[in-house]
Amino acid sequence: MLVPPMAKTMFTVNWPGRLIFGAGKLDALCEEAPALGRRAFLATTRDLSALGIADRVAQSLAEAGLAVTRYEDVLPDPSCGAVDEAARLARAAGCDLVIGLGGGSAMDLAKGVAVAATHPGPVWDYVTYTGANARPVTAATLPVIAIPTTAGTGSEVTNGAVLDNPGRHMKAALLSPYVYPRLAIVDPELTYTMPAQVTAMTGFDALTHGIEAYLNATRRNPVADLFALETVRQVACYLSRVLADGQDQEARAHMSWAATLGGMSIALSNASVAHAMALPLGARLGTPHGLALSRLQPVVVAHSWPAQLERCAALADAVRASPPGMANDEKGQTFASWLKGFVHQIGLTALWTEQKVGAIPPWSPGAIPSRSPVDAPLLDLLTDDVFAYMGRPVQQYQPVFSREEMRQMFAEALLG
Repeated sequence: MLVPPMAKTMFTVNWPGRLIFGAGKLDALCEEAPALGRRAFLATTRDLSALGIADRVAQSLAEAGLAVTRYEDVLPDPSCGAVDEAARLARAAGCDLVIGLGGGSAMDLAKGVAVAATHPGPVWDYVTYTGANARPVTAATLPVIAIPTTAGTGSEVTNGAVLDNPGRHMKAALLSPYVYPRLAIVDPELTYTMPAQVTAMTGFDALTHGIEAYLNATRRNPVADLFALETVRQVACYLSRVLADGQDQEARAHMSWAATLGGMSIALSNASVAHAMALPLGARLGTPHGLALSRLQPVVVAHSWPAQLERCAALADAVRASPPGMANDEKGQTFASWLKGFVHQIGLTALWTEQKVGAIPPWSPGAIPSRSPVDAPLLDLLTDDVFAYMGRPVQQYQPVFSREEMRQMFAEALLG
């Protein structure tokens, strides 16, 4: 007798944080922060300072009796060097609490500071990747409060921080239960000023989190599945709507919730092949993460749906791409087609085409090489990077792609 899969299913739900969600809930910070620390290190961006949001947070903390050290130099894709420097400032100020205010970069830098300020050596020593001998992160890690102002990364509820190492041309994650934010305040009002392109890229990141958590063959579980499918439903329904009207408060709230759900889903399952490809692409060329995923995820699904028919059929149902009575094999192919069309619909195909101009541009300072044509050496380099330090998520997927297949997917994504 065949044992139903649930009878053999085992999983652990580990999310020690507290989530406060809702429009205007940033005001809860002054009530919540004193329980976590008395001297706060606030990591944010100059843009958020210019908008007055950082001032609002700092004032709330001060009214609650906390001393505040402000760090406004967060840049996209925080480097391990920036984390180490920020941690030095946090130690010098005697900070016992770290607050990340912004998108994934601000929240990830805050998590990195929480570790680096309390552990010996550079923060890169604690980053995990294939072949790394990472030092253990301990309970000495400072508590983190995460306040997202974008709707995509879900870093406010994850146990990881993606850091860039420009010297090695690598991006990888610092992973530990100790970096889960102790408090996440998700206030959709903070996303109202997001430009359309940022909204589209971060929204697609959230969608990819749901897809990958659901298709991860090794780490998926019933709880992650619930979060992942709902993430996909929410993004499919509301991202186009918010792009049509950035002041649509209902759609903004749904996208903030989708981002948080997506973060929960990858924290309980894991990201997979598209992320394993996107991190080297970002490290080598500085390609914005959401834009990279918009090129890679449709190609990965197109190459893999036959190996995960039932799951891709469920994804097709989640985005309402499949009519009643459609067979699973048709649904899988339909989902792959829908995903490619969705990228076009939200403007990311046009953004890629406009920016590419026959070559990959230097999206961020220090991108290496500065204007690389998509040629055989570049495809080989990116493929080598995946297998050199992102092998774990590749092995967690079905099918397990060969080097030749991975290179072919890079070619289709970058040249298509």
